[in-house]
Amino acid sequence: MFSSVGNIDVHMRQGEAWIFDNWRQHAVYNRSDVERIHLVIDTVGTSRFWNIAESGQDPAAPEDERLNAERFVSFMPEADASPLNFERFNSLPVRPPDEVENMLGELLDELKEFRRLAPEQFETAELEMKKFCQDWRSYWAVYWDSAEHIPQYELLAKGLKTRLRPLLEKATFDSNEANAYEVAAGWIADMTDRTLVKQDRDTRVAHPTGRERENAVPETPGKGTGLSLDEYIESFNAPKFDRPVFIVSAPRSGSTMLYEALQKNKDLWSIGDESQREIESIPALHPRNRAYESNALEASDYTPQIGALLMDALMQRLQNTHGTGYLQTPEELRPSAVRFLEKTPKNALRIPFLRAMFPDARFIYLHRAAAPNIGSIIDAWESQKFVTYPNLPDWIGPSWSLLLPPGWQTMRGRPLAEIAAWQWATTNRKILSDLSALPRRDWTKISYEALLDTPSVALQLLCEFAGIPYGPRMEAIAKKGFPASRYTLTEPRKDKWKRHENSIRNSVTVYAGVEEEIAALYDR
Repeated sequence: MFSSVGNIDVHMRQGEAWIFDNWRQHAVYNRSDVERIHLVIDTVGTSRFWNIAESGQDPAAPEDERLNAERFVSFMPEADASPLNFERFNSLPVRPPDEVENMLGELLDELKEFRRLAPEQFETAELEMKKFCQDWRSYWAVYWDSAEHIPQYELLAKGLKTRLRPLLEKATFDSNEANAYEVAAGWIADMTDRTLVKQDRDTRVAHPTGRERENAVPETPGKGTGLSLDEYIESFNAPKFDRPVFIVSAPRSGSTMLYEALQKNKDLWSIGDESQREIESIPALHPRNRAYESNALEASDYTPQIGALLMDALMQRLQNTHGTGYLQTPEELRPSAVRFLEKTPKNALRIPFLRAMFPDARFIYLHRAAAPNIGSIIDAWESQKFVTYPNLPDWIGPSWSLLLPPGWQTMRGRPLAEIAAWQWATTNRKILSDLSALPRRDWTKISYEALLDTPSVALQLLCEFAGIPYGPRMEAIAKKGFPASRYTLTEPRKDKWKRHENSIRNSVTVYAGVEEEIAALYDR
């Protein structure tokens, strides 16, 4: 067996022990027909171990020196085989500041040639790492290695990776010629370890330290302190979301059709799809951490730190009308503020939360006549293509589909048409209630039927409300009509709902009165 280390080839004979610097390029080859097994041990080692290691032979030394350094240790079957002490604590959920500084210092030490060739880029990268280490140490003094604050540390790490990319993406290390940015990004990502969160929490609950006992506070998933939304925008050069536009509606009301049309407006940015993944990726906002009460979020559920987490999630997918990502756009071409467009049916239940995060938000309320809308909701449930909570606790009925309004428990075991009618009515009532608390200038209404019957008039009114141009793209959509959305199940027909007509009429008491409430909006 031969191993190549740098320009040195060594024959690793049976029974020999070798120590490698695996940071450097190396490879192992078996050029015989004999199967070989290598026992690999990764250890920090005691002082006794390293004393033995340092007295070993150096493959780069002259042959006579290498022979003198060899030491044979014979097998001693009669020796007392005491239990091995395996290392159990390799890292913490958050790496300590000194370790972070040492890691980044090693990285810079490996860039001497890059420093010579690109001194300005090197110095800028060095400064970014210095500021990062200062911020990390500041966080450590406040949050220590508490697992619940990992999201705040991750935001810092993500910011450093973003700033280092243009500086180091063409740099290579002196010793192994590895790409400096790729290695740095991996190291930075490893500065926190979410896999240790549960282990860390279990250990601390069972054996809390004195400091933790003194500072113990009730834990709310995802509601840790850290960067605020404004601090996030400032720290990561994120754009301000100026008067973001949210389409709110009951499910299957045509919101995707309207969203896909407005998405073509040159002044609007979006994430290209619904934001339910981004919102529910934040533990404090996921229904499972809220006893599956509903998808509703109120203003009291918002904190500036949750806003920072959500903004970070949105930024990863933020794109212009051409599909070009904001983060993939050269910095000098990135706008400092964007007009953001979003539509997620669940957000019909989150208007106060969105308003708390974006005080200047604008809302487009899209509504559709009860019978055809309820018929489409029934179709969605029957298709099982819109299942959102397949294991909803204590639910009796088909797998829960679409949004989860408050009071869903009352629908256990009820007919599907009644569930659909209840979803339609409850969602529209929630929208009407929440919008009534906002200034009238901050929301508008449009019917699904008006969009289809007079698309030009409807789109012009919506563009005027949002403060965006009604340009050639909008005109083209108005002339051609709205294409079927990506979530269309079957070809649209005005009478398609009538196959459910009898069951919908049997549920009329569930939604009675809501259509009148919607109609009353037009008399105000």
